[in-house]
Amino acid sequence: MRTTLLMVALTTAAGVASAQTYEENLEKGAATTERNEMNVPFVQPGNWKTPYTAPSNWPIFENRGPVDRSPADKPSKVIVLGSGDPMPNPFRFGPAMAVIVNGYPYFVDCGEGWWRALGKAVLSQDAIDLPSIFALTNLKYMFLTHLHEDHTVGLPSFISNPFKFGVNGNKQVYGPQGIDEMMWHINAAYRIDRNEMFQGSIGQHGDGGTALGIPIRPSTGLEGAKIFEDDNVIVVAYPTSHGALEHSYAYRFTTKPDNRVLVFGGDGHYSEGLVEASRGADILFVEGITRANVEYATWGGATVEEKVQTISPYHMFPADLKRVQDESGVQGIVLVHVQNFNNPDDFDRLGVLKEMQDEGVTNILSAQDGDLY
Repeated sequence: MRTTLLMVALTTAAGVASAQTYEENLEKGAATTERNEMNVPFVQPGNWKTPYTAPSNWPIFENRGPVDRSPADKPSKVIVLGSGDPMPNPFRFGPAMAVIVNGYPYFVDCGEGWWRALGKAVLSQDAIDLPSIFALTNLKYMFLTHLHEDHTVGLPSFISNPFKFGVNGNKQVYGPQGIDEMMWHINAAYRIDRNEMFQGSIGQHGDGGTALGIPIRPSTGLEGAKIFEDDNVIVVAYPTSHGALEHSYAYRFTTKPDNRVLVFGGDGHYSEGLVEASRGADILFVEGITRANVEYATWGGATVEEKVQTISPYHMFPADLKRVQDESGVQGIVLVHVQNFNNPDDFDRLGVLKEMQDEGVTNILSAQDGDLY
């Protein structure tokens, strides 16, 4: 049976004010229009079994806008810039989040549309001063959970778009081994664009148009390794498991002004490293995928058995997330990168969330682009 919490103190759990019930926050900002916040016209496709036409991409099912679920008494926040996955959903940007501490952002993952995701977030939330927080001079630190394309394709925008507006100062991109090589190639690929900025009439300086890739080299074992610290945050990386990748990581942020512990699991199934990263944390931001409706997945094989065998090493089925929660004691979970496959007649925007609840996962919410936690 689905576990329902009638009242929970979520100030230190799923990041929402303690005066609100879990049920209220679950549905907070639910249907805002019959279609979506942009009221996009829609004609149902005849073939809904392609990556383009899957029901999870339909505007009629993207029927809520961003909401503020953050605790009023905690100055540190997390904004979900992009909650999408590799599916070409035109209403969700690629995976991207930001931890905001003392008015300064620290970015996690850089999916498709990263630059535009910042614009949407600024226009969606007024609880904090996002135009100042996302000042171009503040767009400096990026932490990548892994080097798959859908989590990194926004990096050229992270580097080059602020540079176009006259911002200097090299950026730092932390990530798995290989990030230094990736950044070298991105810097080289956009050399012509960068050179024109300071050779042409714009007169931009030559520095500031590149980024430094900093490989993470955690110690062996599951204890994690501190990879970053400043006056605002401490960041510890833990190894996770995502398909055949040799290196992928979860990041555990501890915010110094209010001691929030915020974990970003990236992609992947159950792993001991993810459990250690999430141990006793306030919120785990993590992916989820349907198991009950995996037959409708647009990838992974021709049969249910083939799809389960292909998908399970890469993504988080409900039973996996239940195990992570039970073993880590994490207080709240926010789903991002949700792969919500189903047929049109039975599709529910919160379908994967409800599957997680049916499995026994508690204090769990599902994110939309622009949500604040």
